[in-house]
Amino acid sequence: MKEYSFLTINAKSKGENGFEPCGNLNFTVYKKDTTGVVADIKIGEVKTNKDGKAKFVIPAKFVGLSTTYKVKSENDKKYEDADESITIKDINIEATIEKADNDYTIKAKLLSSTNTPVAEEALNIGLKRLFGNLSVGGAANYTTDADGAVEAKVEKGYTGLNGKLNFQVVLPESEKYGTVIANINTAFGVPIVDKSTFNERTMWSPPTKIPFFLLIIPNILLIGIWSILTILLFNLYKIYKSKN
Repeated sequence: MKEYSFLTINAKSKGENGFEPCGNLNFTVYKKDTTGVVADIKIGEVKTNKDGKAKFVIPAKFVGLSTTYKVKSENDKKYEDADESITIKDINIEATIEKADNDYTIKAKLLSSTNTPVAEEALNIGLKRLFGNLSVGGAANYTTDADGAVEAKVEKGYTGLNGKLNFQVVLPESEKYGTVIANINTAFGVPIVDKSTFNERTMWSPPTKIPFFLLIIPNILLIGIWSILTILLFNLYKIYKSKN
């Protein structure tokens, strides 16, 4: 993404029950010298979570036109030393959204580091949602033409908080370029209307928001029952005293 670039690391080891995640495993990340003239440059460290996964944000000064990164685990008491390298080329997605006759169209271009159009690459265009992107334009992906361009018409009726929508144009898991994402933030969606009654006095609200009738009626019934019992006990006491 334009904001930053990162590496995703997934570490597994072969155990008795197959491959298992390597949790809390330290990795060192290097910018690798492919010429063999100078030593690899250490750019940071990262530790995997309990699922054996980690995300390493690459410092901007180490992002190059064509870069090889090496991720290495060493001197760990539980696992043997291991390393993996990946080479990626710099590429950019220029994405815009245009309006014509109350219709919106997303237009995107895939350009190399020298601003040369990149053709025959599949781009996904979607609306960002909580559990993934919702495809836009009726197609799962779009293939760039000779100008490196694609476009998709945006359907009407998308909802968003305060009408805000976040569209994404994604080059997914390319062997040459990795995963590249361009964000388009807009505010022409249908505002979400909050119809929740959770904080009102309803049967399904929190205990502090219990309906008034559930507070009043049961208490009246309890007071009435205890009043009757008190009167009965008092009368029994009077009967007992009169006999004596």
